[in-house]
Amino acid sequence: MPPGVRHPEFCCPGCEQVWLLLKGDGLERFYELGGAEGRPIGAAPRPGSFDWLPELEEKAGGDSGPLRLVLDVQGIHCAACVWVLQELWRRRPGTLKMELNPSLGRAVLSYDPRELDLREYLREVEALGYRWAPASGERRSRSRGLLIRLGICASLSMNAMIFAMSFYFGLGADEPEIEQLFRLLAFGLCSLAVLIGGPVFFMAAWAGLKQHVLHLDLPIAIGILLAYLGSAYFFFTKGSHSYFDTVTIFVTLMLLGRFLQERAIARNRDLLLANDGTEHLRVRRFRGEELERVRIEEIEAGDALWLAPGELVSAKALLIHEARPFSLEWISGESELRMLQPGDIVPAGAFLAGNAPVRVDALETAKESGLIELLRGEEGGDGSALISGFWARLNRVYVQLVLVMAALGGLLWAWLDPSQVVDVVVSILIVTCPCALGIAIPLAFDLALASLRRRGIFVRDASLLEKALGWKRVFFDKTGTLTWGGLRASSEDALEERQRQVLLSMVQSSAHPVSEAIAELPQLAGLPFLRQLHVEEYVGEGLQARLGEDCWRLGRGRFALGGEEEAPGTYFSENGVQLACFQVQEDFRPGFAEEFEELQSSGIEVHLLSGDRQAKVAAAAARLGLPADRVRAELSPEEKAEYLLAREPELGLMVGDGLNDAPAFRVAGSKATPALDRPVLPSQSDFFYVGAGSSAVRQVRSVAWALRRVVRSNLFLAGLYNLVALTLCFFAQMTPLLCAVLMPMSSLVLISLSALLMRPRDARIRT
Repeated sequence: MPPGVRHPEFCCPGCEQVWLLLKGDGLERFYELGGAEGRPIGAAPRPGSFDWLPELEEKAGGDSGPLRLVLDVQGIHCAACVWVLQELWRRRPGTLKMELNPSLGRAVLSYDPRELDLREYLREVEALGYRWAPASGERRSRSRGLLIRLGICASLSMNAMIFAMSFYFGLGADEPEIEQLFRLLAFGLCSLAVLIGGPVFFMAAWAGLKQHVLHLDLPIAIGILLAYLGSAYFFFTKGSHSYFDTVTIFVTLMLLGRFLQERAIARNRDLLLANDGTEHLRVRRFRGEELERVRIEEIEAGDALWLAPGELVSAKALLIHEARPFSLEWISGESELRMLQPGDIVPAGAFLAGNAPVRVDALETAKESGLIELLRGEEGGDGSALISGFWARLNRVYVQLVLVMAALGGLLWAWLDPSQVVDVVVSILIVTCPCALGIAIPLAFDLALASLRRRGIFVRDASLLEKALGWKRVFFDKTGTLTWGGLRASSEDALEERQRQVLLSMVQSSAHPVSEAIAELPQLAGLPFLRQLHVEEYVGEGLQARLGEDCWRLGRGRFALGGEEEAPGTYFSENGVQLACFQVQEDFRPGFAEEFEELQSSGIEVHLLSGDRQAKVAAAAARLGLPADRVRAELSPEEKAEYLLAREPELGLMVGDGLNDAPAFRVAGSKATPALDRPVLPSQSDFFYVGAGSSAVRQVRSVAWALRRVVRSNLFLAGLYNLVALTLCFFAQMTPLLCAVLMPMSSLVLISLSALLMRPRDARIRT
């Protein structure tokens, strides 16, 4: 467990909450089925509002009879997940059938809406860390087309090898008809492999050249093309089967490498629900005396909106009638609630806190408020077109070296024996095909991403590990990124049972974050709620409870104890006499102080950017050991982006979790988030992480450097292989049989080296 973790039995508050829920419902079998080996939850899950559900149910037939809904579900990763979703479904009345497809993250639910409130089931499941959304378009694996090409080429290569073996074992001119047939079949199989598998690399290489980028696929495409053309030349001029089997196997191996690379990224991308952040958001709008649910894009200035607790304010609005607390954490980073009065402006992106609904009047559309633009953002790229200086230099040197070697070999044999020129040139072009680039390095990449997945880190951009080597600065948001998003209370004062019952009843009557933090104290667990207690909340001061002649207060020192001076802390008093003092602080994720120290000792600048108040940000910076000149507070979203722009953002990593971090995400060279339950940022991020995540940045850099070492080792061994193979070619000793042995052997050596050097050295996270 990370140092400083609050509950030693659990890696994060989310896992603790899930354990309590499963235990309370008698679902401990989840852990027996392997649920403990899954990914951590992170912050305690907060179920959504499911505004999209009534519309889906209406389209499916309303309340007239059994319904069938198709939903996407995020978070299914093992048999235990399938079991717990089905068991919770089975226990509810009105359920008819559930069909789960874990690989696609899709569920088909059949139920009777007259007996089952589906919202309650969805909320129960989301409390366990899963997420629901309406089914997106057909969710097909990005690698499916590549897998089909790989399967066809693998079949072609095996058949090509069968025909080639007949030549290697003596099939010759004494059986001319069979020999001619096998030569034609070998040529046809090789041609089909190039036509089916080659375009994957040809099109990518051409796209890179049009952008003036030496893409990684360029040497592979050149190797395939020249090897095939050389073999075809032999076939038509000398009637030989030449290197057709080698070329076919090479195409298959390159496709296998590409499939491994794309599969690793696709697996991490498919963990997230596919939506743009706005398509499933609804708001209640008054039409006369009736309420209707509409998409947030349909809001107009002047519309009267009805907000339920926990719902999003989708456009700048005017608060009507009564004071209400609002959370601005998502848009400004403020961790405390802000109490707004009637007539105050409620900013777009705020959430209604408390436990009572309220009416607001929209002052502008959601688009004019800028919320839609922030929610939609830009989908993160897969990094396929981004090539670092290292790979650009490698590609350039490789292509030039192969062409120079072929030219030198041709010139040498043009002087020694012109009849051998074509044989030597073709053999050079074929034996130098880049197996290390095409199969061994993608395998190492796949193993690197698998290593990060075991640590709860999921890479979505193929270029991340290359970009991580160049990071100079890491910019962290505070609330929700360095903290769990809530507060944590502590006290050394002992209370009698009656006093603890009163205290618990008071804090459970309030939605204020300080009340919620005190309610989580272990000494208050399991106590009854006193219904006869009359509790009142005084905005900005605290809580007061009365029962008979007794009066209890919880809040600021002046409010709870009386007097003129304000004492630090939150005080609990009975009839003006102090009973306890609570210290309330932000609930920091464990391990970040050690993480920052290690990052800074390795030469990485760590910056803290927050929209929260100066005092709270300064206290966090002191706790985490950050210098004052790298800490900024009370920043707007645009100011965060401007801060990055002034500090080489292309060489930096932005780590954030709220909507206020979206502009900074757009300018940062790399971005990461722990916020899987929020729209926008996960789909824009290069990687996301679960659990405490305090060491995520350092572990990504560590794996990136390990991958670089494996790449260089592979290139060194590939260089030795090419030196031996080129020597044989220059002495005109290379034959199709020898090539058919050397190329697969070199590939196996490089694959084994990659698997050995990238083997798992870390234990799977237990949740």
